[in-house]
Amino acid sequence: MSLFRVSLVFLILSLLSACGFQPLYGSATRNANVQEKLALTYIEPIRGRTGQTLRNELLDLANPYGTPAKPSYRLSIRIEEMSEGLAIQSDDTTTRYNMRLNSHFDLVDLKTKQVIYSGSTQNLAAYNVVESEFANLSAGNNARRRAALVAAEQINQQLSVFFSGR
Repeated sequence: MSLFRVSLVFLILSLLSACGFQPLYGSATRNANVQEKLALTYIEPIRGRTGQTLRNELLDLANPYGTPAKPSYRLSIRIEEMSEGLAIQSDDTTTRYNMRLNSHFDLVDLKTKQVIYSGSTQNLAAYNVVESEFANLSAGNNARRRAALVAAEQINQQLSVFFSGR
């Protein structure tokens, strides 16, 4: 690397540190005010098995010690699941499906009873269809679980960004 490039990299890094930039995933942010606010969020139960998986993962991410005794926020989530055939053979059999999971959520401040943040996620998990019914059922359930885990990560990230700016 040339001396100019090295100097440019150090200049950019020093400017970033001077403006107070902190990565969201850094240990300082993870243990700071953001995690405390996430831990004060009550997550409402979500219908269905996929909703239960999504809520449990969110609980683990936000507050691994369980629901807060005196929550400051309430998170309500609505999910929609859709399966669509993707790979259709010449004999009209479907051999691959996309499982789409859409979630819409609202964060309510319990003091003011106002929605302070709304967001949504869209996730896609694909699975193959074979001759075994058990394998197909298992693959579909696995796709739902994978989509729910990714949705929980995305919701947690969106809330973390919101709380870090507050």
